[in-house]
Amino acid sequence: MKKLLVATLLFMGIAVSGFAQSAKVIALVNKASWCPICQANGPRFEKDIMPMAMANKDVQIVMNDLSDNKTKAASEPMLKKVGIVSFAKKNTDTGTLYFIDAKSKKLISQVSLAQSDEEIKKIYMAALAKG
Repeated sequence: MKKLLVATLLFMGIAVSGFAQSAKVIALVNKASWCPICQANGPRFEKDIMPMAMANKDVQIVMNDLSDNKTKAASEPMLKKVGIVSFAKKNTDTGTLYFIDAKSKKLISQVSLAQSDEEIKKIYMAALAKG
């Protein structure tokens, strides 16, 4: 089940990238199968936050799976495609959602997936306004 979820999320990130070339903000989700924050909050995030972000053409979602070397390698092509490999290597907190300016590749803001939906949405909206 976890492998299916990982594959689905990676695919969703790749699928979103196909039409989000004009995105203003890159939403980088660092996750890992061993991360307690991810385990506790991943399903809620997928259900309540992901659909909102995926529906917005100004946001490009990128999933970065830090579970092990194999998943890290699988995440790298997408990180390269959007030009944030260096950022991702420096910012490795799991259970974290990073909002990055798509042009400058600089951090706008970040939030833990453990935060409430309302807090994540508030930070998301502020990031869009800055992006």
